[in-house]
Amino acid sequence: MFHAIMLPLVFVIGALVGSFANVCIYRLPWEKSVIWPPSCCPGCLGWIRASDNVPILSALWLKRTCRSCGIPYSGRYLAVEILVAVLFTGIYVIELMAEPQFMREPELMERLARVAYHASLATFLVVATFIDYDYEIIPDSVTVTGMVVGLSVGTMIPGIRPVPAGAETAIGGLGVGLLGLIVGAGVIYAVRVLGWVLFRKEAMGLGDVTLVAMIGSFLGWHVTPLTLFLGAILGLVHGLIRLATILRERLTGQSPRSSAIPFGPYLSLAALILMLGWRWLWPEWLAELFEVYSEVARFLLGALLGRIVGG
Repeated sequence: MFHAIMLPLVFVIGALVGSFANVCIYRLPWEKSVIWPPSCCPGCLGWIRASDNVPILSALWLKRTCRSCGIPYSGRYLAVEILVAVLFTGIYVIELMAEPQFMREPELMERLARVAYHASLATFLVVATFIDYDYEIIPDSVTVTGMVVGLSVGTMIPGIRPVPAGAETAIGGLGVGLLGLIVGAGVIYAVRVLGWVLFRKEAMGLGDVTLVAMIGSFLGWHVTPLTLFLGAILGLVHGLIRLATILRERLTGQSPRSSAIPFGPYLSLAALILMLGWRWLWPEWLAELFEVYSEVARFLLGALLGRIVGG
């Protein structure tokens, strides 16, 4: 009975947040307020009445057109609302329904808090994805705000992050978040510098640096190198498809589209995959992998210190 009530409620909340995400995607690149003025039609510039601004339902009822002037709206507004609603619902299913034994106090409240925490990260990632896809930038207003949320909630609720990034005290929660932020930014910034040294061009934008720093502040440092690795694989697949399309356009005499591929969407998708699958990935595979890497790192560090001391 509890899930029968909560699932539709979470979906509705996700659709509402998705509607606000659309506002952020449209306005933040232009440094406009996301609060005022109210949403308006891009054609007639008339304010959209509240009854025509109900997420998902209004778009379907009005067939994605303005009631006043009849101009069609982009289908992406509806897609973003549905996407965020589905993500919220999926997070709820994974956090509460995958392990039904957590239906008692206080475990239930902790799980609900984690649903809200992960849903917040998912929202920031969706906003960053579409802005980066449109403009090839990721505004600090998205990522820095996300860092503040990740650090603040992780400090107030130290155990909210997934294993092994949980903590028992507020100071520990803050420390885990800061470590994740620093490692996340450092990993991407190192790739950025390496790309400049090897190819004399930017391999990563500063927006990618702050994006992974935000992911680290939410989920801990273990997720950040995996986000880069998985994001690179996802980007490579799309890059190969894009390359084949460009070659086909050149061979057929068509004007080729831009070959630039923003990396933010793939980092965001990788982070979402890891966040949703972490409860199975960590105990089944990743914990052992990180243990092996830790042993190798300790061996290399010991060897390096031995040579320094011996030399």
